[in-house]
Amino acid sequence: MCTSFAVYGREKTIYGMNFDSDDIGLIDNKYLDIAGVNSDGLFIYTQALEYSAGFKPSCSKNDVFAFDIFDESIKETKKVSEFSEILNNRIIVFPGNPLFPGFGLHTIIADKYGDAFIIEEGIDENIISKIMNDFIIMTNFPNGAFQGLNYDKVYGCGADRYICAHEYISNNINSFGINEAFEVLKRTSQEITMCSIVFEPLKNEAYISLKTDFEKKWKISITEKTIQSLDGLLSNNKIQFTNGEIFVKDLINLYK
Repeated sequence: MCTSFAVYGREKTIYGMNFDSDDIGLIDNKYLDIAGVNSDGLFIYTQALEYSAGFKPSCSKNDVFAFDIFDESIKETKKVSEFSEILNNRIIVFPGNPLFPGFGLHTIIADKYGDAFIIEEGIDENIISKIMNDFIIMTNFPNGAFQGLNYDKVYGCGADRYICAHEYISNNINSFGINEAFEVLKRTSQEITMCSIVFEPLKNEAYISLKTDFEKKWKISITEKTIQSLDGLLSNNKIQFTNGEIFVKDLINLYK
């Protein structure tokens, strides 16, 4: 069901995400990029949202498909404020899944300059939950329904993970870095967690663990276009990828 966050600590800016998923089919037989970070440090991640009781998203001809806005933003912008300019007061609509009528989607958007928010569907409006302190967290309940309340008053799907992440980040904000980010992801991981990723946007680097195996990590340099094995692997070879992508199965095979 996913957990994500952006933390602006004393020394580092860190984004983190757990990708949690069962084996399910594509929506309308389409592939959607649910996560991305560009070379300017803009981070966008979309994950499941449990609707508030009785909520039904609206849809009109003036609505704009959320992923179209996200794709444009990740290609062209570097600041959250620029995302808002692209949105231009339009109302976003997320794709629905008839197999899960009580669930929709919501998205966290963050930049390396300390600005971040969560955007959700409302009734004829976008619900925006802005970062309030030095970090922002998203799980699977509607953040917009709990604005202004203490973190431990939230409830719904993923509330336990939200509270856990909030307490750990708050207690470690002054020294928050890569290791602390993975600790948050470890504490909020589930049986269906497929991968955990930590981004350090000021360095254009990402760190990845697969299937809750937090003892094994890879480091990706976006600038150098390299992947290097780190903890828990037999070698620490640095591999250049020139075609812009590498598949998980190939990554694992390289280090067997």
